[in-house]
Amino acid sequence: MHLLRNGKKKLSLGLVLVLPVFSLAYTPSKPEPEVSGGAPEFNQFEESKSASLGYFSQAQVADSAHDYDVTKYIIDLKLVPASPASKVTGRTTIQAKSQIDNLITVVLDFVGMTIDSCKVNSVSTSYTRSVNQLFVDLQVSYDSGGSFAIDVFYHGNPSGGLYFSTNDYGTAVYYTFAEPYAARYWFPCYDLPSDKARCEVKITLPSGNYVVSNGILYRVTDNGDETTTYHWKENYFLSTYLISFSSSSFAQLDTFAIVAGDTLPVQYRVYPQDSSKAVIDFKKTPEMIEYFSDLWYPYPFPGDKYCMVQAELAGAMEHQTCTSWGVPMTGDARYEHIVAHELAHHWWGNQVTCNDFANIWLNEGFASYAEVLWIESEYGTTAKRNHLAAFEGNIYASRNGSVKYPIYNPPETYLFGTAVYKKGAWVLHMLRYLLGDSLSFGGLKAYGQQYSYGTANTEQFKATMEGYSGQDLDWFFDQWVYSPNYPRHNWSWVYTSIAGKYYLDVSLKQTQSTPALYTLPIEFKLSTAAKDTFFTIDDTTRELHFNLVLNSQPTGLFLDPDYWILTSDTLTAYPHLAGDLDGNSLVLLGDMITLINTIFRSAALPSPAAAADVNGDCRISLADVIHFVNYFYRFGPPPKQGCP
Repeated sequence: MHLLRNGKKKLSLGLVLVLPVFSLAYTPSKPEPEVSGGAPEFNQFEESKSASLGYFSQAQVADSAHDYDVTKYIIDLKLVPASPASKVTGRTTIQAKSQIDNLITVVLDFVGMTIDSCKVNSVSTSYTRSVNQLFVDLQVSYDSGGSFAIDVFYHGNPSGGLYFSTNDYGTAVYYTFAEPYAARYWFPCYDLPSDKARCEVKITLPSGNYVVSNGILYRVTDNGDETTTYHWKENYFLSTYLISFSSSSFAQLDTFAIVAGDTLPVQYRVYPQDSSKAVIDFKKTPEMIEYFSDLWYPYPFPGDKYCMVQAELAGAMEHQTCTSWGVPMTGDARYEHIVAHELAHHWWGNQVTCNDFANIWLNEGFASYAEVLWIESEYGTTAKRNHLAAFEGNIYASRNGSVKYPIYNPPETYLFGTAVYKKGAWVLHMLRYLLGDSLSFGGLKAYGQQYSYGTANTEQFKATMEGYSGQDLDWFFDQWVYSPNYPRHNWSWVYTSIAGKYYLDVSLKQTQSTPALYTLPIEFKLSTAAKDTFFTIDDTTRELHFNLVLNSQPTGLFLDPDYWILTSDTLTAYPHLAGDLDGNSLVLLGDMITLINTIFRSAALPSPAAAADVNGDCRISLADVIHFVNYFYRFGPPPKQGCP
């Protein structure tokens, strides 16, 4: 069930190992910090996604078998920012085909704004509305596979999804932000991620503004009336929450990446006042594109571009081929990890999209782990561990919040919480540990290619990883994806020596309440004066005790030295009564007799062996008998228990 990494030794409990000598300074454990008050729950600069949750009280489930399949959206908007009553006049065309027989009414998600008229195949038709939906009469019924086009004409001021703002420099900025369910506020659509479609976005607005949208810029038209129309086309499928545009008076910075032997345009559209900072903050974007293309597979939208465009959202958003950037421009690349995060979404979230937001960890956990991978590649192992440690600290701090729930189908309040992002990243890190780099990254590539430009859920991801690795992963997903929390370990070690051998006893206890048991392969690093030795044990019970016989004195023991397991571990005193050699939880004269038999009659050592080292001098000898005598008859000090 567990594949061990790098050929390191796996400890089969019940066997006594004789290990060679090695060395290590003691490294402290990583217990949970104390948390006072409410810990910050959401990822830094993810406030926009969290705020959007207020639109709906609970997550909506994917309906892959809904009545119709949208094949393309054509969104044609005229922006009149100066109009107080109607800043948007729009026409959205929904090209679709029926997925059932006798389809006569199409239900679209659409909230707010005033509908002027609807047409089907260019012929006027009737419609009705509820608070959140638009019902369009197709006039004739369509059987499965039948195609039709609906035009919806509307105007008004959107109450979400599309925003009219001003930046810190006093310049107008118009932009969209729709994740998870706000696309319906600025155009009629089937607003769940399971139905992906192509799109065209046409924006007419006052001249002097530049518009960035998905895909490629098809045409720019000067209308001769102090307005300009920008026409963008995206020929790759995308979900409605990824359709976007941003517009302002931008400086235009252009570079490129080399992907699969071809040139990919890399564009930055930023406020002119921030352009010099953007050059530094976004400098490594082409390298990231090339790195992820080599690690997984080539950038999934060849022939388009990768653009980063400033907007006034409180964070960053991975709109397909045009990431919106609301993170502060600092000119020192301090948010480089967020650049990597949003870029990685173009593989995990955009090309392969979670089929509903119950599976959002497939987007956000993957992109968060991409931060770790980029940092590891660019800055080395120590930087990687520091980033993982920061994630771990966030998880511990949120143990009474999102981490109380599984990362699959979290409560709506925590859809974009720490568990989904940071614990989701750790889940992928542990999967990498279990499978090794070759199977782990190969499995991700297979997953991306299998669901390319489509959607997937957790079970499909698991099935792909199982098929690629040849391993059963039910146990792993059950405890890490479908269960809440994380393991907490109290652990300890003690040793002593006799007859030239060193006897090391280790105790490991899981203390979390839910789930009661995590099954884990845990690596240890053991040190003596000569070298380090690594071994792995399968932690399969709530309390585990094991022992090793060494030929040299141990100087250090560290749990999870390479930082592969998400666990809060606390180093404690070894949980055994010092001087209790016969295991009856009492220290009596019989224990001294047992000690005498151990030393002089070669009786079996107690467990732990260090229970017999009652004077704590790291060896079992006559001095321990004398210590016992003084304790029982002369009010001497109580028994100790071995070393350290």
